[in-house]
Amino acid sequence: MRRARSAVLCTALTLGLTATTAAAAVPAPSAAPGCVETSDAREWGSGELSACHQDGATRVRGRLVDLLPGGGFGAPDGYCVAWYVTYRTASGERSAHSPLACGHFGNAEVILDHDPAAEVPGITGVLAAELTLVAL
Repeated sequence: MRRARSAVLCTALTLGLTATTAAAAVPAPSAAPGCVETSDAREWGSGELSACHQDGATRVRGRLVDLLPGGGFGAPDGYCVAWYVTYRTASGERSAHSPLACGHFGNAEVILDHDPAAEVPGITGVLAAELTLVAL
């Protein structure tokens, strides 16, 4: 009887552990197919981005904030904040930065909603995006 209870208990624990492990292995929901969605916050800037290539068109939407806007070049940092987006094109990978949030030029916050085709012709997909600093 004791062995039977031990076997049942061991089986129940094993099944519970297997179910928990299987649930943990399921990936979290991601962006829609053809899209890269991300957000980031650093001491110098923050933002959210959704870059999608669907039905032959590419759209970049989101927001950027320059958290160290300063009063001019070098005060306190003299940099702008941008998303650096990597696209797949007919001729290979190409990267371009988004419009810039530049506090020292009076636009510390920027709302993004643009088509990057003028800067990066022949886009066939969006691969990655990273928050970055741009010196002007």
